[in-house]
Amino acid sequence: MRELDVITAALTDAAVHVMGGDRSAESKGTEIGVYDVVTGSDLLAERTILDRLRSEFPGDTVISEETNPDARMSGRTWAVDPIDGTMNYTRGIPLFGMQAVFTEDGVPRASAIHVPVHGEMFTASGDGAFLNGEPIRTARPRPLRECILSTGDFSRRSQAYREAQAALMHDCYGDIARFKVLGAACLDFAYLASGRTDVHVRFVNRVWDFLPGMYLAEMAGAVYDRDLMDRYGLLVMCSCDEVLEEAVGTIVPRILPCLE
Repeated sequence: MRELDVITAALTDAAVHVMGGDRSAESKGTEIGVYDVVTGSDLLAERTILDRLRSEFPGDTVISEETNPDARMSGRTWAVDPIDGTMNYTRGIPLFGMQAVFTEDGVPRASAIHVPVHGEMFTASGDGAFLNGEPIRTARPRPLRECILSTGDFSRRSQAYREAQAALMHDCYGDIARFKVLGAACLDFAYLASGRTDVHVRFVNRVWDFLPGMYLAEMAGAVYDRDLMDRYGLLVMCSCDEVLEEAVGTIVPRILPCLE
């Protein structure tokens, strides 16, 4: 698929700015009480990716975190996050990646997640999900108490979300094997897609944060509860139907009261 070839090449080229670039952080304008940062590498990497997309597909819409975050999805649209896990990146924590997704009329058609520190390129299209060109699948079914669950950084934008995530970590502690907070959505989804984790729980926000990885995980076999997503913005995504059924029956009742 041409779009997938272009975006993997663009992420690979932009990784030069990330791996050898400026990690000094500047606070960027966000909601009151929320601390977020941007680096010089974010801006250089994003410019490299956007230049390639606009050269190859000049009529497409591009939504990008740093320079065009408010564009709307319509027709042929790309969503780009030049560095996902920027806080980790600025502190030298090697848990970050670069990601993008291509959609047509809101439907994902191709996505890529590049983890340059580990030399990993995750890709997805109608042909399936892949890691460095080799097919990947989600983990086998297992009881929830044997599962590894990853969750996004605690939300600072909503009191209800904060309470729900606190309930997840506290009240569900005995229901799973381990919790992981990686601090990069791209890794949460890539690790679910490749069978390294079993469950991912997050609150969806910006399209560039969740859609590249969500599509990757779906193409690798992951499933999620669409009603929770539509009604509450709560994504509970699991390796298979059996794990999802147990997660929805066990975890969701503990956190849903915070959202209602």
